[in-house]
Amino acid sequence: MTAIETGRRRRPSHLAVVGETTHPMLVGSYPVPVLAFWSGVGSPGRTTLAINVATELAIAGKRVLLLDLDTLGPSIALTLGLVDTPAGLSAVLRLVEQGRLSYDEFRRLTVTIDLGRQELLLLTGLTSPERWEEVSSERFEALLLAISPFVDMVVADLSPPTFAKSSLIHPSIKIQNRDTLFESIVAKCSKLITIAGADPVSAKRFLEAQSYLTDVRGAQEQFVVVNRFRTGAIGANAKTELVESFESIARLRIDAFVPDDAENIDRAMRNGLPLALLKRSSPARLAIAELAKQLAIGGSKAARRG
Repeated sequence: MTAIETGRRRRPSHLAVVGETTHPMLVGSYPVPVLAFWSGVGSPGRTTLAINVATELAIAGKRVLLLDLDTLGPSIALTLGLVDTPAGLSAVLRLVEQGRLSYDEFRRLTVTIDLGRQELLLLTGLTSPERWEEVSSERFEALLLAISPFVDMVVADLSPPTFAKSSLIHPSIKIQNRDTLFESIVAKCSKLITIAGADPVSAKRFLEAQSYLTDVRGAQEQFVVVNRFRTGAIGANAKTELVESFESIARLRIDAFVPDDAENIDRAMRNGLPLALLKRSSPARLAIAELAKQLAIGGSKAARRG
């Protein structure tokens, strides 16, 4: 990692390092605020963060739909230990297209995660990555319009982009852009939360993808999170090195650091639970709760109308 000038203002060193300025929720062109979680190649913990941020937002009183839009390898249901799940996304999309998605049908096809006084709704993803064409950007927008009376915000777990064209075996043999849905959501979501790992390889991959994101999203900000933060892979000055490298290489501000908390994260996965339901005082959970507070700013429909 390359450091830049030493006179730069340092950040406070607490669990989740959040910038001095907040990122207000953008209205965008969707009828419901969408918080989109993206990471580059590798496994920096994007799905885990999406699940736990959605949980914290629901605990705070938001009507949240957690949506598995990883069309390459949907994993939210597996992470939460869910086996017998409804048809989920595919079934809801069909009903939306037919104009038959009622509140009762919506609740029947979503999984309800009991959070005590609150609840989190989950719409499971595609059963096979070969079915990615079922979720077009047009159908996704129609889905958001249909569920807008039922939810305050959507937390979407996105697949990494393929940066390539691919096609299904189909009589028409037409070539479809595998990243069309991804590009549409990245361009139109209220907030884009991008996740990097704390090791040199993950950070390099993350930074290499930034030119692509800039082409898709333009000058709109992203909320950058370094997940599983630890000093072992980079050294004692890891936080400073990452902050300065992201700023010098890609002009990116790191908004939050979520500490490496493998023991509690692993326990949560074994039990199929969000961290808040397993150990509320775990370091990662405390950082994610603070992160969710920042992401919720301007996130309600009332705030958007105001």
